[in-house]
Amino acid sequence: MNCQRVQDSFIDYQDGSLPADESAQLRAHLASCPTCQREWAALQEMTSKLDALPAAEPSPRLRENFYAMLETHQREADAPSPFALARGRIDRFFAALLPAQPALQFAFALALLIGGLLAGQHYLARPGTVAPAVDVAAQHKIAELEAKVNSMGQLVTYSLLQQQSTGDRLQAVLTSMDVKSPDRKALTDLVGALAFDPSINVRLSAVEALAQHTDDSLVRAGVLSALPRERAPLVQVAMIELLAGARDLAALPVFEKLSRDEATDINVRDAARRALAVLRLPADPAPAATLKSPAQPALS
Repeated sequence: MNCQRVQDSFIDYQDGSLPADESAQLRAHLASCPTCQREWAALQEMTSKLDALPAAEPSPRLRENFYAMLETHQREADAPSPFALARGRIDRFFAALLPAQPALQFAFALALLIGGLLAGQHYLARPGTVAPAVDVAAQHKIAELEAKVNSMGQLVTYSLLQQQSTGDRLQAVLTSMDVKSPDRKALTDLVGALAFDPSINVRLSAVEALAQHTDDSLVRAGVLSALPRERAPLVQVAMIELLAGARDLAALPVFEKLSRDEATDINVRDAARRALAVLRLPADPAPAATLKSPAQPALS
């Protein structure tokens, strides 16, 4: 061992952590090297002086400052927040209003959606048309929707289905595309997926599946109700094109708002403007042809 390596190993040798073979080599080198002997002696002297120093003790002032700081923090933690009373009342209000279980919360949201569909069909009637005095088909549809709202078991079943994996939910939507004449429950499930599913892929596939059934007023009203709450531009554009292709004049106010909202994605605003132009034109056998937007990027 050379002098530099020996001196670098002094601390490990002193602590007893140096391997036995290296310790033997270090002792042999120390026995014949005056320079390393002086360095070793200096290290031993410094270690002895450090060991002889008295242990430092905190001053009384430091202890007083610590307890004063601790007491201040304790008072701040125990002091009631000026918003605590109001926040507690708000929390109790929503705790009493909303169900605690996630499945029931989802069912409650779906019930609100269906209620919005009923209100939309009632108040957003197409301008320029006069509803017949008695529409048996419409009354039958409303009765079916009311039965779904009143049937909590069906709503809970739907919300439990939402707990499946994204792949399973997407497969369910894709399967519905192959059904030429889906029943009312299938259409309602598609509208629910469009309104509530957290996956953009599932919602976009739901729009594609619903586009085959735009002659149904439930489908148009469901898409129109879900459009204002949608935040994904790709899904928003698809929904706008669906409603414009169906020439749903009830969508005019929504398109107007989207086209003027600076916070909305520019592609969505452009699609809303094109949809407004289509709906304001005279009826055409293929109005959807004028609405095609530039190719959208594929979803990952």
